[in-house]
Amino acid sequence: MGLLSYVCMLYCACLIFTVTYVSTQPHKTKEPIIITDSNWTSVLDGEWMIEFMAPWCPACKSFKEVWNEFAGWGHDLDISVGVIDVTENPGLSGRFLVTSLPTLYHVKDGDFRCYQGIRKTTDLIALIDEKKWNNIEPVAWYRSPSSIQMGILGNFFTAAMFIRGVYNTMTDVYGIPEWLCYVIFAILTIITGLLLGLLLVLCCDSFFPAKYIPLPPERLAHKPRDDPTDDDDIIDDTADQKKGNPPATLPASSLSGPENNSDLRKRPPHKDE
Repeated sequence: MGLLSYVCMLYCACLIFTVTYVSTQPHKTKEPIIITDSNWTSVLDGEWMIEFMAPWCPACKSFKEVWNEFAGWGHDLDISVGVIDVTENPGLSGRFLVTSLPTLYHVKDGDFRCYQGIRKTTDLIALIDEKKWNNIEPVAWYRSPSSIQMGILGNFFTAAMFIRGVYNTMTDVYGIPEWLCYVIFAILTIITGLLLGLLLVLCCDSFFPAKYIPLPPERLAHKPRDDPTDDDDIIDDTADQKKGNPPATLPASSLSGPENNSDLRKRPPHKDE
């Protein structure tokens, strides 16, 4: 009797330990793991299947049951199943360049593949179990969500959603007309552009200052008054006038063309002459 009690107690202890261990493992829950801007880097380790969805999307609502069922197979397939709400995490939608909903991604040790096949539970299981994801081309390096440029694009998406929230607050809460909101945003855009341009100029002047090139020594020692004056090419025509001779004049043919000379010869004299 004592041995049977000991076995029962040992069995209960093992059962409690198993239930507790399974409940503490996020990869083995039946519900998809919620991924946000703060913890999305966890998908870079291990194997993941990620869904991008929105609560207002009809296709996402109909696909929710299939995705939850597939998440229940995560423990058997040794894979993590996550879900991302693009309305709450616009930066991730820009980082992954999501253009339609729902969008599915397979992630394996930092390699991202966009799955566009049949979206049934059996097909999703076969994708992982039979490693059919090897037939899908990974996204290019310049579109990798872990790259710097896609991170910048995600920040732009976040800023756009923030501006949209400000716009909705201005129109719905404060009752500001739409045209006035556009004027305010246009003025703020111009001011922001001017400030960024000024900051860029300051950065260029700080990191790439203009180099001073000194003049050569011979240019510094040169003085204009030291140059010899050459007046040989100046003709003094006042000497003939002092002697009573008329100043030398150029011939008429050099002042005008032949046509003009013929016209002068044919022109009749004035009566005064």
